[in-house]
Amino acid sequence: MERHRHRDHSPDALTSGGFTLIELLVTLAVALILGVLSAEALPRVVQESRMVSEVNHFVTALHLGRSEAVLQGRRVVLCPSADQAHCGNSQDWPEGWLLFASDDREHDPDEPVLQAAARMGNGIGMRSGNSRKRIVFQPDGSAGGSNSSFTFCEAHQRARPRVVCLSGTGRPRISGHRCDGTPIHCP
Repeated sequence: MERHRHRDHSPDALTSGGFTLIELLVTLAVALILGVLSAEALPRVVQESRMVSEVNHFVTALHLGRSEAVLQGRRVVLCPSADQAHCGNSQDWPEGWLLFASDDREHDPDEPVLQAAARMGNGIGMRSGNSRKRIVFQPDGSAGGSNSSFTFCEAHQRARPRVVCLSGTGRPRISGHRCDGTPIHCP
């Protein structure tokens, strides 16, 4: 005896196996909106990441300079440098910097380079406050001179500016404001 199988042709059974056209259109609209929003935000997220990387690289150089001055018991100099071999004479540091131990504040060929950094990329620049053209860490770890600030700005303003504040004791800190608490103004 053959059995006939009964199929359910009710409206609920016909629509329960997939999406309706309206559900599909709503899903596509939401996906499109999310795609557009993420495409607009992506350059900002990428530039923020680059800014954080540049700031952290500089703070690492400050920490290294301070610790090497204490370990070696002599002065360590951090200065702007376009060629990573000689100190520049500018308060703008976007071309890079040079970190070395020296008693005369100038890099001589026989003095080893502790760290050198090449030009900052992607429209990111750094400028020192107080016309600071060199940081000289003393054997006790202090930074010599007055407190300093280093402002990082991005040309297209896709990344928030940041300031590295360097105390006279040689300790850096990163801030979203100027060292005195006022807002950062980028050119």
